[in-house]
Amino acid sequence: MQIPEHQVEEIRANTDIVDLISGYVQLRKRGRNYIGLCPFHNEKTPSFTVSPDKQIYHCFGCHAGGNAYKFLMEYKNISFVESVQELAENLGIKLEENSAPNTEEKSEFEELYEINVIAAKYFSNNLLKSDGGKIAREYFKNRKIKSTTNTTFGLGYALPEWDKLLHHLTESKVNLQKAKDIGLIDTRDNGTFYDKYRGRTIFPIFSPNGRVIGFGGRVMNKEEKTAKYINSPESKIYSKRKTLYGLYHSKEEIRRLDRAILVEGYMDVISLFQNGVKNVVASSGTALTEEQVLLLSRFTKNIVVNFDADLAGQKAATRSIEVLLKNGFDVKLISLPNGEDPDSYINNFGTEEFNKQVENAKDFLEFQTEQFSNSGAFDDSKKSAEAIRELVKYVALIEDELKRNILIKTISKKFNLREKLLEKELDNVLELNEKNETKSKVRIEKKNTTNISLLQNETDSNASFQFEKELIKLMLESSEEIIENVLDYIHPDDFKNKTFNTIASTVEKCYHKGGIATSQIIEEISDESVKTVALSLALGDEIISDKWNKKKDDEDKIKLNHLQKAKDLVRKFRISLIDSQIKANNHQIVVEENEEAIMELMRENKELTLQRKMIMDGEGNSDLI
Repeated sequence: MQIPEHQVEEIRANTDIVDLISGYVQLRKRGRNYIGLCPFHNEKTPSFTVSPDKQIYHCFGCHAGGNAYKFLMEYKNISFVESVQELAENLGIKLEENSAPNTEEKSEFEELYEINVIAAKYFSNNLLKSDGGKIAREYFKNRKIKSTTNTTFGLGYALPEWDKLLHHLTESKVNLQKAKDIGLIDTRDNGTFYDKYRGRTIFPIFSPNGRVIGFGGRVMNKEEKTAKYINSPESKIYSKRKTLYGLYHSKEEIRRLDRAILVEGYMDVISLFQNGVKNVVASSGTALTEEQVLLLSRFTKNIVVNFDADLAGQKAATRSIEVLLKNGFDVKLISLPNGEDPDSYINNFGTEEFNKQVENAKDFLEFQTEQFSNSGAFDDSKKSAEAIRELVKYVALIEDELKRNILIKTISKKFNLREKLLEKELDNVLELNEKNETKSKVRIEKKNTTNISLLQNETDSNASFQFEKELIKLMLESSEEIIENVLDYIHPDDFKNKTFNTIASTVEKCYHKGGIATSQIIEEISDESVKTVALSLALGDEIISDKWNKKKDDEDKIKLNHLQKAKDLVRKFRISLIDSQIKANNHQIVVEENEEAIMELMRENKELTLQRKMIMDGEGNSDLI
């Protein structure tokens, strides 16, 4: 589906980005902008800025940024079309469908999704109907998985031959290179394609909004010398670090119960869901990541971790505690009997018994203490001291001071230690954490302030670089008068810095198309590194609009200051361009042997000097540049 450009612009223009983002991020006003904790990376000091004037956002920590469409695409992991559809629905705008071809960027994402849908239907049909799928049907039957559950999760089977899926994709007129890019097929040394998944049960992986973004495959032949599981590679539509298996199916139940159960594998999710425990997600065999936790935090801040009872599972649970606590989760953990995992336990003992395990889950402190005890950490005084220090470090990760104090009291009673002693230890850890955070913040700030400077080319003079930077900042103020005044006298090619040249060219392009909104200009920039610079300049600490009174009744004064600033900069920049050209001509005159060429350069310098005088004479008149 392609949405007409005029409707894309209408929806963008009528969407208030502050209202939109406030639904997902707690924002507070600072000056003319709003700030909050970035939803795309973990931070304690806000570096996420939203501009109501420019209708853009930018994080100075992780450099995420863009307009309302980009926010929804990044936050919900959805396509451009889906973000437009969602905003249109919010505004009550009925979308027209354009039969014209999609733009390259939009069609590429849609094409990858469509390839996965074709593959998912193929795998599902193999499981449900093919003779070769009998082995997979028997496998799921032995695992007590019902056919309705197979359908719910889109389970499938990849036939053992080397080219069955390949033939199906070819017949479906799929771009085979793109099918390879998302991991469905691969190439031999001679360049021919073959099926990546062979003789495996297939678990489609869904985005939170239900798009098929990848696959997991479990080998059926145990004697085959290959990996037990293979998964889709990272691609434009799939990132393992940002994905939780089962979230699409469980998100509404997680919201309703305000609690999620975190397990390790596909079958754990499927078995629990089938047996009525529907608020379950899996980390899919990977260590729990910051991105997965941030994703889950959109639905709940309460979690019960239920990894396997073996040593690897318990270590994974321990590693998860830190990242969950750092992100403000209330963490509890289940320890199932040895030899049991969530899948086997609920099938062997039933839903009621599993729910009892959930209700009796241990808090992270009790769980970690038990782990230390089982490993012999309390067998001597030295080990005990280190173990207790580790417990205090976990407590220090909790933001809520009241919760921290209660937990310190708990540790005090459990180990018969003075509270004051533990409080001192906690203060030491908090102080160290604060120092580390400050260092990290300073590094980010230094990086942000130097990133723009690092753009300076060796051929750029410092003066011209600063002129260009200030002019770009002004051009991103969404003022037609400012842009007109700049473009009337300065061509984008006059910007010698490549990054600034690209931004200026984009502004000119948008201006001639009738769109000067900062959010439009940012969206037009295809190079992500250039886009990051533009966002940083538009919302940075040095932003020009922050240098004047920000009261609402002074808006006219601010605009006048901006316009005057633009005219002054244009004048100075034009003079600097003339000076540079005269300098270059003088250098050429010294080395030039052709007398006619020398005379031509001297005539050009005379004209340039006259132009320079005319510009200088106009300094006292704001209407003359």
